[in-house]
Amino acid sequence: ADSMHAWLLVSAVTHTRLLSATRLVSRAAPFQRRAYQSSMGLADMVSKLVGMGEPGAPRVGVPAGNPAPLASDTAPSWEELHGLWKEQATDYERGFRERLAAGTGDEACHLATVRVFDGTKADAERVVLYRDTAAWCPYCEKTWLALEEKRVPYTVKKINMNCYGDKPDWFWKLNPSGGIPVASIDGQVITESNEILMAIESTFTGAPYRALLPDQGDPSHPRVRPLLSLERQLFSCWFRWLTSSANEGAQRLNFISLMDSVDDELRQAGGPFFLGSELSMVDCMFAPFLERMAASLPYYKGLPVRRQAQWRHVEAWFLAMEARPSYRHIASDFYTHCHDLPPQIGRCHISGAEAQRWADCIDGADGRAWRLPLLKADDEPQPLGGFGQQDEAARREAAERVIANHRNIVRFAARAGGRPGFPPASAPLSDPRASVLEASIPQVDAALRHAVHALLDGPGGATARLSDGLEPPVVAASLGYLRDRISVPRDMGAPAARHLRANLNEVIERVGAAAAAVA
Repeated sequence: ADSMHAWLLVSAVTHTRLLSATRLVSRAAPFQRRAYQSSMGLADMVSKLVGMGEPGAPRVGVPAGNPAPLASDTAPSWEELHGLWKEQATDYERGFRERLAAGTGDEACHLATVRVFDGTKADAERVVLYRDTAAWCPYCEKTWLALEEKRVPYTVKKINMNCYGDKPDWFWKLNPSGGIPVASIDGQVITESNEILMAIESTFTGAPYRALLPDQGDPSHPRVRPLLSLERQLFSCWFRWLTSSANEGAQRLNFISLMDSVDDELRQAGGPFFLGSELSMVDCMFAPFLERMAASLPYYKGLPVRRQAQWRHVEAWFLAMEARPSYRHIASDFYTHCHDLPPQIGRCHISGAEAQRWADCIDGADGRAWRLPLLKADDEPQPLGGFGQQDEAARREAAERVIANHRNIVRFAARAGGRPGFPPASAPLSDPRASVLEASIPQVDAALRHAVHALLDGPGGATARLSDGLEPPVVAASLGYLRDRISVPRDMGAPAARHLRANLNEVIERVGAAAAAVA
């Protein structure tokens, strides 16, 4: 696995970007490359920011030659930024790293390697979950969610998916098929997600563990099997439609009909969950794919799933799920899913102008999203209110995640000027073998510190006196490389990622504007 795995990304879209003096112009559509002319005359300074090229070819994002040294560095140091974050953070936020190391706390977290709940680290050794490094895999997600909901102590080992990295030899010996998730429960190795779920449910019974399946005498028990059958029907319909451009009208109607059935099942149960007032295994099974449908169908088919009166019980289910400390920190965001799906399932087809409008908004390519000031909540493509995180807390979360790993993140962003790795990964923007342009690190480090300062103190004061000598092509390439590879929940939660992407864009634009003003 890449040593900078916390920022390895994660996207299945290939972009080119140009910097305008006053704005980031746009984002290219998936698997297309488009150039944009700058109205302020900076196009000759900033060319394509991402280019795979031939093995050994130079990156096209940074001009030939090494960046000049900074004339002055006015960004706060990382130590000063940590101090500023600590002043603003709540007591609970300041305890995050301690809880993470101990495996305690109610919230799930991708960074955790152990979870103890009401037990001990010795208890957590009974269950070892092998799940994917980038938190893309839906089958890993439902297993992860069930462990969190049952509060079963467990240990995590992260394994790359084939589309973005290599698996270690020892894992191939554990599971010759290479598939994930895998679980070892009391020494028994289980390699199929549904079998893992059933083993967890049958092994960990009684207090303090929650039952996720009703007893046979429970009135809701007869509904379980038909609901799981409906989930598979919905999945199959979605998968066929997403990966095909044939029979668009019929496939749309079929999906809508099945979603109507899902909504009616939630209505009959009395909600907000599939078996009523309590979350069950049925919810764990539906969650990963309803989440991916809600992200991908607006983007690729122009059909929103969230906030639709036709499916108000589905929306109530999403909000109830997002209120839980387990799912809230396991769920991804629309951007990550829209670009993690093609490397896993093959090409997904954008169909029509309405889908392109959604895609531009989700990708931050419409001139409004991923920009400061941020869109109002009702205008965001993904509803974020259910996560229950205020903007200030989201900005602090983003700042903390960057500060805590800043050395690796700076080097990761400096890949924008390095050489692409070979052989390339099948996820186009995942390049674990890429080299770093060492000479760009002082520029990247200063620019990233300006962005974190903006998260904590607002962009006005934080970027009023930018470091002298920041080069727009280097800043745009490196911060853009990082921005497009922020992955949820791997790096941070969805609200935090939204703020970090926008503040990275703000620094890119202000550096470009400052250079244009003195040109």
